[in-house]
Amino acid sequence: MLQILINQKLQVCNKMIIMNKIIKLSLATSLVALSLNASDIDSLTKKIDSLQAQLNELKSSQADTTDELEDRIDGIETSTLVDKIKFSFEFRTRVDSYDIKTADGKNGSDNNIWSNRLRLNMKSKISDDMKFNGRLTMYKNWADSNINQFSNADPMQARRPNDSSLFVERAYIDWVVLDGNIPVILTLGRQPSADGPSHQFKDNTVRKSTYSALSFDGAADGVVATINLQKVTDVNGMAIRLGYGKGYQDQSNQSYVGNPSGIKDSNVYGLFFDTGLGQDGSLLQVSAVSVTDVVSNVPGDNKNIGDMMLYTAMLEFTNVVNSGLDIFAHYAISQAKPNGVTSNYNGMNVGFLQTNMTGGDKVSTDQLNGSAYWLGGRYTLPVASMNNPRIGLEYNHGDENWFSFTQGSNDLTNKLATRGSAVEVYYIQPINRYAHIRLGAQMIDYDYTGSGYQIGSPMKVSDIGAMAPTQLDKLNNYYLLFNVAY
Repeated sequence: MLQILINQKLQVCNKMIIMNKIIKLSLATSLVALSLNASDIDSLTKKIDSLQAQLNELKSSQADTTDELEDRIDGIETSTLVDKIKFSFEFRTRVDSYDIKTADGKNGSDNNIWSNRLRLNMKSKISDDMKFNGRLTMYKNWADSNINQFSNADPMQARRPNDSSLFVERAYIDWVVLDGNIPVILTLGRQPSADGPSHQFKDNTVRKSTYSALSFDGAADGVVATINLQKVTDVNGMAIRLGYGKGYQDQSNQSYVGNPSGIKDSNVYGLFFDTGLGQDGSLLQVSAVSVTDVVSNVPGDNKNIGDMMLYTAMLEFTNVVNSGLDIFAHYAISQAKPNGVTSNYNGMNVGFLQTNMTGGDKVSTDQLNGSAYWLGGRYTLPVASMNNPRIGLEYNHGDENWFSFTQGSNDLTNKLATRGSAVEVYYIQPINRYAHIRLGAQMIDYDYTGSGYQIGSPMKVSDIGAMAPTQLDKLNNYYLLFNVAY
């Protein structure tokens, strides 16, 4: 196509040269005629003016044609880039207002907190068996240029308000390494591991991740092999996934000579089984995830403090029998296995979900079992004149020793990590096919301390009182957001 346009441009230039020769020949002929008949001066002058006008028109035409060719060439170059990488974006503005009650009975609030979040999504089909997906994210509070100390933790990058920096939240290749009746797909890179099921109902979008958000929510690097069983079983959505990643990796400047930090890498292994249940939008998933040599992340005293297992089962139904009702249920078990090693924090020895000291600095190595569940539903109101608004209700509960890897949740309250109970209600008002408004409220009642943390002994909030005056007892959050995904 580019060569054709260049040839067209050359043809125009050749026509211009020929026309100039014709004009010069006409002028020469007129001069000869003048020498033979001086009385035709007026006629010759008019002819020269006419030829000059034709020459000016031809020059203008050539300029317009050149500009048109340049615009078309620029369009082709832009189209080539866009054809390689398809871009889309999501933009959200949100305001939150918090009311709290602490363990010592005091009340407080933090109101009128505004934030912006921008996501730039990228897709590219490299070949028939290889695709790329990526996401760059900026998430910040209004008028805040400070770097959030938690936002730079790997699972929380782009998941917590920070300055206006762009973070690579996702960047992975889907590669079909084996095709046929049982395809095998490798997903390599920064995984689609955040905003998992069943957040899509509240977010008013399609399912954006694979793994139950009750157990894991955040950015993560790794490799996942998906064995697609749909063809051989004739069951939609049936697949087995095997995953490997790193929760922590030694990054010492001298790591090439060994392990000078003395801290082992935290390796993550996962096994997942998915299947549809004979209805569009239905999903059943069971999984087991092992994390070895979990690190304490205690400033100045980071150590390996034990292992962790998470077992999760989830069930989803979207638009049940075309009723407009979506429902889901998740259940998870966490098993903490302390290794007897403690980290020192503010003069206190702490361990992984420890219950008590066995003497001196030694922590109990007894396995600690926790559990949690998450239930919810959303109903699309049959009011076409209002673009079919939606209402939703969610409830989750975690017991004393419940622990989840959800520190990277985009929900600032990290409600699914709660050792206690949380209720959320919301109303979604679509504006058009791309934009909506959501109004919601969260009510969280903490029964035990340490929600979302891997260190420290869970204690009853009601027993603490003035010993920990900043410990939350109850948290209410009211929010309003505007979201566009285009």
